[in-house]
Amino acid sequence: MREPSEYEAPNCATVGGDYWFPEKESGGIGQTEARIAKSICYSCPHRTECAEWGIYNELHGIWGGFGDLDRRRIRRERGIRLNQEDKSA
Repeated sequence: MREPSEYEAPNCATVGGDYWFPEKESGGIGQTEARIAKSICYSCPHRTECAEWGIYNELHGIWGGFGDLDRRRIRRERGIRLNQEDKSA
């Protein structure tokens, strides 16, 4: 599995990083940023590979169109456990 830094011309490279790590605020700003990030991911040729990277390696952020809770659910379904999850749960 390649690291995201190895992808050729990913869609996210043309947009600032704040969208992929939105703040979780009650004002809805985080939700808006997450929707924007996910919409960019959906048209990216690396979406599947990036999502798999996120599932296996990342606790936070949007990866391949999946947010934190999405990836946590997928990990549970697949029986995947990240070491960091024990510390952050």
